[in-house]
Amino acid sequence: MNAIIACFIALICLPSVARATLVCEANLVSLDFGQISVRDGLPEQTSGSVTIFCSGGVPNSNAVACVQIGAGSGGSGPGQTPRYMTGLGTTSLEYQLTAGNTLSGGGNTWETASFSLPLDATGSATIAPVLYAEITSIGAQATVGSYDSDFASGGDVLLAYGETACTQYGTASAFTVRATVAASCTVSVSNMDFGTIDATVVAPVDQTAIISLTCTNASFYTVGLNMGGHPEGTGPSARRMINRGNVLAYGLYHDPAATAGWGLDAGNIATGMGTGGHQTLTVFGRIFPDQFAVVGIYSDTVVVVVNY
Repeated sequence: MNAIIACFIALICLPSVARATLVCEANLVSLDFGQISVRDGLPEQTSGSVTIFCSGGVPNSNAVACVQIGAGSGGSGPGQTPRYMTGLGTTSLEYQLTAGNTLSGGGNTWETASFSLPLDATGSATIAPVLYAEITSIGAQATVGSYDSDFASGGDVLLAYGETACTQYGTASAFTVRATVAASCTVSVSNMDFGTIDATVVAPVDQTAIISLTCTNASFYTVGLNMGGHPEGTGPSARRMINRGNVLAYGLYHDPAATAGWGLDAGNIATGMGTGGHQTLTVFGRIFPDQFAVVGIYSDTVVVVVNY
């Protein structure tokens, strides 16, 4: 009887096996748009992984993890829409962080995103959902320069997790979103049509053309005009329109009085500062008097050179 009791006591006094504790962490990579143009209307997007690793869970079960991303050092609007990167002075660049690719029809704003992790036989799991970033500033809203927003671990970036709900807190890494707005321009030019003129040119014939530019805000640019396809010498009066072997002398100028020639040299170019919006320049053309032209259609091609 005593032996049986001793055995029973020994069985109930065996130490219990300690249960492992679920632990999770998240690592977020910094997002860099590189050099971008917000003036041309094209989408600017980049992405990076959010690697979530859990261990110590119940083997072959599931865990849940929740990653919260706040406003960042640049701040944000209501509901984290939009977020802002900041540059020099008071300038800012609007962007958004999303849990889906907006270019593919996704794009829910990433405030808090939840994920299920299927634990393996060791009670571990790793997943790497994608964090997308997209610039939402366009046109005159952005100025040339570098922008960034920092997300601090434990402040702007939080990780919660658990076996059935996000009730415990783990470590989530800090990360940065950055971009550099580069200068860029687009240009279009209207034709300069002098219309029908007398074969004997006794007085100047004037006409204009319009150069239309859209350049990144705060970007410096210059606009020059080459000498055309048939110049006879240099200077404003050296340009020629041709009709077969016949020529008609004309010039291109910055002013209607035809005193400031427009060329490619430093003293003959136009200069300006981009606004992110539409800007125009007027080219003044003049067919010189005291010429006799053979009847026909005269033309020349002038190249507009924009440097920025």
